[in-house]
Amino acid sequence: MSDDVRAYHQLSKHRPEQFAPGPGRLDWATQPAPFRRYDGARLIELWHRPQEESPPFDSVFAAPSATVQPMNRASLSQLLYDSLALSAWKEAGGSRWALRVNPSSGNLHPTEAYLLLPPGVLEEGALLAHYSADVHALEVRAELPPALGSALPADGCLLALASIPWREAWKYGERAYRYCQHDLGHALAALAIAASALGWQVRLLRSVPEVRLDGAFGLDREGFHEAEHIDCLLWIGPARDRELTLPTSLLNSLAALELSGRPNRLSRQYRDWPELARVHTLCRAPALPPVPWQAAPGRQVADNPGLPLRPILHRRRSAQDMDGKAGITAELLFAWLQRLMPANSPVPFAVTGEPPEVDLLLFVHRVRDLTPGLYWLARCDGQAQAGLREDFTWQRVHDELPLYRLLEGDARGLAAFLSCGQDIASDGCLAVAMLARFDSALAGGAWRYPRLYWECGQIGQLLYLEAEAAGLSATGIGCYFDEAVHELLGLADSRWQSLYHFTLGRAVWDERLLSLPAYDDLRRPPHP
Repeated sequence: MSDDVRAYHQLSKHRPEQFAPGPGRLDWATQPAPFRRYDGARLIELWHRPQEESPPFDSVFAAPSATVQPMNRASLSQLLYDSLALSAWKEAGGSRWALRVNPSSGNLHPTEAYLLLPPGVLEEGALLAHYSADVHALEVRAELPPALGSALPADGCLLALASIPWREAWKYGERAYRYCQHDLGHALAALAIAASALGWQVRLLRSVPEVRLDGAFGLDREGFHEAEHIDCLLWIGPARDRELTLPTSLLNSLAALELSGRPNRLSRQYRDWPELARVHTLCRAPALPPVPWQAAPGRQVADNPGLPLRPILHRRRSAQDMDGKAGITAELLFAWLQRLMPANSPVPFAVTGEPPEVDLLLFVHRVRDLTPGLYWLARCDGQAQAGLREDFTWQRVHDELPLYRLLEGDARGLAAFLSCGQDIASDGCLAVAMLARFDSALAGGAWRYPRLYWECGQIGQLLYLEAEAAGLSATGIGCYFDEAVHELLGLADSRWQSLYHFTLGRAVWDERLLSLPAYDDLRRPPHP
């Protein structure tokens, strides 16, 4: 299976002379609807709480808040509002589109969320529900029988993240699987950070084979015009020391439930991209051995003392253009990189239970007191990497961070070229290429392939938030020339593979766009 995954990875690479197989042009008549809805399902409205009620930005990455909120309608509403909800609407030229708290490739949002709620969280009985971001509400797909509801953990909830590949494939073709997994990583980090503010832990349930999840959440039933599959199942609630296990009987009973609501059709026409379905099947994780859930608290990186978290979560935007002038200090960059070290930020990075596999190649453009050039952040093991270009100097430039200068010089043109000729990679303060330990990861199984993208998405989410907290902006770059990056490094094999690019700087916003509130009204819980 590893060879088949490698074949997909090669097929989906962009090259200067030939891009990965894609539609060639956008067929606007078949653009997928941005929201999954279940027609006829009962709707439970959630509350939007004022963003000013917020913990400090720096307090949520090292460990969950010591004040553990009970899981109820107010706290669940807050969790989803701060992680998966809409953040604004934009209008221009008669068109209107939504932005969300969690970023997405091309703002296409293939990620959907489903919840298993125990009795007493929202209603007397347990519920299986779908989160509808467009109205910040839950669509009830099933009311669980008492015996089944009692089998759910009582002090938290289970949340499943699913992907609809067609939403990405409509624009990106066979490369869409990569973008679905990037987006899932963004969503994982967004959920973990929002949960941390409530004193909750987010952990992946590794013991459940992924192939069982579609049935448990009803995504294998008739009526879906576009394929949708569960990619992961998460525990969200007070911290636990060990992994929660779900009995097989619970999964079987969920799969036999009678469901309410009919899934809406997202496009009037659907184009099949066969390698997407193939790689998805190859990469579904089996039941995995449990890992400890109680991560050691990280070190708090205080570069934004007192800055409130929630306004940053909701202001985050993907920049479309950078000014090419703004710079940052080396001190700020070092604080950002400290945040990205797994040991410092276990809240997002401990979610999956997987060891870190992604290092960063930095293209430093305008960072005061740091020479322009190429740098390497050794997130995985802290060590300089053997087997790359002989002229790399590997000069360590920070006492605490494993940050190495490789080459000095103006890397702006190089960063833009490698990112498919996009000037935004050269016009920021710096650009980033995320390099994964590809061979060592795949040696553990094909299921490790999407999780490399998850880690990249988690890193990207933290970079988005750090940029926003500094009064700057960022954007993820999914289009880059894979092999050209590897040639730059002198790679003659597949030990490292570039999986995601990023840029941070001062955004230039299109003033023709009208910005509107995410939701028309502000619903808040009653005072206790």
